Amino acid sequence: MIAFEAAQAIIAAQVAALPTERVSVSEALLRVAAEDVVSPAVVPPFANSAMDGFALRAADTREASEAAQVTLPVVGHTAAGPVAAEQAPAQACAWEIMTGAPVPAGFDAIVPVEQVRVDTRDGQRTITLTRAVPRGEFIREAGEDFRPGDPIVAAGRRINAEQLMAICATGVVDVLVRRAPRVAVIATGAELVSNARQALAPGQIRDSNNPYLQAMLTSLGAQLVHARTLGDDPAAFQAALDEVRALSPDVIITSGAVSAGVHDFIPAALRDAGASVHFHKVQIRPGKPVLFATLDEGTVCFGLPGNPLSVAVGLRFFVVDALRRLQGMDAEHWPLARLESAWRKPAQMRFFGKGQVSVNANGQLRATMLPGQESFRIAPLTRANAWIVLPAGSGEVSAGSLVAVAPLLPDCLAI
Repeated sequence: MIAFEAAQAIIAAQVAALPTERVSVSEALLRVAAEDVVSPAVVPPFANSAMDGFALRAADTREASEAAQVTLPVVGHTAAGPVAAEQAPAQACAWEIMTGAPVPAGFDAIVPVEQVRVDTRDGQRTITLTRAVPRGEFIREAGEDFRPGDPIVAAGRRINAEQLMAICATGVVDVLVRRAPRVAVIATGAELVSNARQALAPGQIRDSNNPYLQAMLTSLGAQLVHARTLGDDPAAFQAALDEVRALSPDVIITSGAVSAGVHDFIPAALRDAGASVHFHKVQIRPGKPVLFATLDEGTVCFGLPGNPLSVAVGLRFFVVDALRRLQGMDAEHWPLARLESAWRKPAQMRFFGKGQVSVNANGQLRATMLPGQESFRIAPLTRANAWIVLPAGSGEVSAGSLVAVAPLLPDCLAI
């Protein structure tokens, strides 16, 4: 059995970044940029109105007040969309304008429609102002958001919906990304039932590991190439492994049959398949029996214990590390929080607890361990917003200790 840090170092030594490929923007979501993505254009591309109202010259309103109201004729109208270039007339006037519409050249401010009185006499509309309008008010200047060369996504960062919005706004056509990791999942357990409509026989339970792994892997930008659930049959597993290897996955994940019981056949089956087992059992709870191996063709394999929380910990703290390295991402850096209450854990074991992270009145992060930390209990995980990482060493972690808090999904701490 090895320390968690030693296991991380072994994974780092065995996993290298995947090749790059150029993809269209429509295929870029959840991919990891292999080079800096920068703006090729000015955004907004023209000065436009931030409000429905009236464009005018600030100088023409300088004397406006409740006591000395200023009235301006409305001489034009512009809505958002393709329009001919407009030029402000020389005389003092106003121009009706809609949100997002280009500001006619010569005007330098917008007054919202609800801040003026609008009148019509003899076919002539006017607006009356009771205050001076500052230059630049409610105008979105050209290039105020992006200019050519401004950064959008740094190399090694995932392209999420927010980055995709900026990419599309600036007119980027395609991006250089790391190839998505190809991942296969084989869950094992004679007790598992995958069909939700099937009645459970005595001794059977619903399969939650395979659906959980599939959902998390998709969120992590992986390409799922195979997923199945098998009984505790070494021959069937070997056949499934042969089938999976033909798909050329980068990662194979198994769950169950990895401990030391009579039916825990995964370690031997992987060795029989020619795998090099780099570690088996780590000083952690839950998930101590986790296994990491590589096949001759370079595929990395993770054998995760079968309890649901052991699967969750194995994925979050071992598989995620490998996936990030495959995608050219940096190692994670978790924030620290003060532990609200003392907690006892197995001595010498690093403990990954289901927890709630919050911010107190002083702006400090606080970490609360939830009741129900047993590895079979899923319900507390549905109430958690983070993993609370208690260090190896003493079995007692005192209240007020600084502990690492890892978001349930990397880089997404929701407080």
